[in-house]
Amino acid sequence: MDNLIQIYRRLLEEVKPAYYRKFYSDFQMNNRFIGVVGARGVGKTTFLLQYLKEHFGDSEKGLYISGDNLYFTDHTLLETADQFVKLYAGELLCIDEVHKYKNWNQELKNIFDSYPNLKVLFSGSSSIDLIKGKYDLSRRVILRQMYGFSFREYLEFKTGNKYPVITLKEIFEATSHIDKKIGATEKLLGYLHEYWKRGYYPTSNIITSYEAFKDTLIGVIDKTIYEDITSFYALKTENLDALKKIVYFFATSEPGSISINKLAHSLGKDHATVTEYVQILRDTGILRFLLIDKSGHALIRNAEKVYLDNTNLLYAVNETIGKEVHIGTVRELFAVSSLEDSGYKVFYSKKGDILTDGHTLEIGGPNKSGIQVQDDILYGSLNIRPLYLFGFLR
Repeated sequence: MDNLIQIYRRLLEEVKPAYYRKFYSDFQMNNRFIGVVGARGVGKTTFLLQYLKEHFGDSEKGLYISGDNLYFTDHTLLETADQFVKLYAGELLCIDEVHKYKNWNQELKNIFDSYPNLKVLFSGSSSIDLIKGKYDLSRRVILRQMYGFSFREYLEFKTGNKYPVITLKEIFEATSHIDKKIGATEKLLGYLHEYWKRGYYPTSNIITSYEAFKDTLIGVIDKTIYEDITSFYALKTENLDALKKIVYFFATSEPGSISINKLAHSLGKDHATVTEYVQILRDTGILRFLLIDKSGHALIRNAEKVYLDNTNLLYAVNETIGKEVHIGTVRELFAVSSLEDSGYKVFYSKKGDILTDGHTLEIGGPNKSGIQVQDDILYGSLNIRPLYLFGFLR
């Protein structure tokens, strides 16, 4: 236990004043057990430590631990929680990467039931499915989804300026003139292109070399597949290699209808297996689906397009294998991810590129119908809107 406390104290000393993200200001510890879930690299660890430092400072009543610490080779989470409460009158236990701990779901349930005055804030991979959890944590835990930087957050971090969070309604209303102030930002479109390549992940701000940053993103993919997925799904090594090939397939594909049959044939796998693999990659935050607007579950059978989760991953994979990034994919993915990460429903549209909030959007190209969204303009007009505005929805 003393070793865990020493590690926590050292990490707390390294926490420096940082950019205060919208997730931080929106977050409330309004439930005894809250899980912060999200893909690797979006800032979950930083959030846990900053939350502890802000609310507990040097007090012994708060503690950070990591689920993959070797301490848990000979000790359990339940034992740790027991000592934290009895020896230190602990109030908040923060468990990072809880999915790395083998028996996390059962022991969280036991902690919840055994220590009614203890709060737990934990982080985990998007692959964690508490609703289907064997020990029925769904009645005890609230989940909060964390994403990477929005374009607005990235712009604030880079410029030191403050920008408003806007609504989709404001973007669509031609009379709102929401673009007037934002569009006056110096080299705004340059920042947008920079964001597409390296602005989604907060770590890009401390890794100055793009080559090094790109390697970390390839590492995110590899660790998600070979560590996170293996800890949650029973897959053989050769099947994990197939997952990586699927990621590279979608990274190099232009926007368009997907064919699981063709993908399955090229991988030498059956349709059902590849469908399951693609769904797993979506659940773990590597892929993103654009679904058909109809009732039913959001499964791969209702997906019309499949993208990588964000434009940073898209650039990293393509540049690693020497491919040119398709700009149409970049534009679409930026719009789709900005909308979905802000809580808006986005669907495939036969008349345009995407359908959201009752509006058909054409991203880039000539206007077929609805609203045209362009990436090379600062100010909108009539039925044309600047693409960058979608990055200010959160």
